Amino acid sequence: MKEEFEKQFSQWARALGPENVDKLLAVTTRLELPANRVIIRDRMPVDSLYLILEGEVSISVEENGKAIKLGVIGPGQVLGEVSVLSGEQSASSTVTALTPVKMLRLRHQAFEDLIAANYAVASVLLEHFVDMLADRLRASAKSFAELKDGAPPPDEPPADDSPTLRGKNWIKSFFDRVPGT
Repeated sequence: MKEEFEKQFSQWARALGPENVDKLLAVTTRLELPANRVIIRDRMPVDSLYLILEGEVSISVEENGKAIKLGVIGPGQVLGEVSVLSGEQSASSTVTALTPVKMLRLRHQAFEDLIAANYAVASVLLEHFVDMLADRLRASAKSFAELKDGAPPPDEPPADDSPTLRGKNWIKSFFDRVPGT
C-alpha cells in the first residue's frame, strides 16, 4: 500500500516524509471497487476522504433529474475534500467508478484526529487541499464561462470567505491555531 501511495501521491509523500506517511496510512482503509459503482451520491451524507490509487471516476451533479458530467479524475486525486474541509456533511456531486478503482479511505474523524495531533501532516494536507480546490475552482469557472455563450472566464473567483455554520471549517480552525496568521 505504501508503494502505491508514494507513486500516486509523490508530492505528499516527499513533503510528509516516511514517518508521517506511515501515520497517514495507518488511519486509512484500502478499498477496491468495481466499475459502475457509485462511491459518493450528490446531496447524500459523506463521511470520508478517498485517495485514488488506480482507476478512473466520473464526477457529475444532478439537475432536474438529469446527470450533468463535470469531469473525470484518476490516480493521485482526492474525493470528499469539500465535505471534510467545510464541515458540510452532504456531497456536492455524484462520483461513479468508470473502471475498477483502488483507493484509500480516510474517515473524517480519523482526518480530524490526525491533523489535530500532527502539525506537519496538517500543514501538508491542508496546503494540498487549498491548492487543489483553487485549481478546481479555476477550471469550473472556465468551463461554466464556456458553456454560457462562449463568454471568457471571470477575472476573479467569487469571494465567499464566511465560515460555515454546519460544521467545523478546518481551514479556518487550522490557521486560527497558527501563530502570526
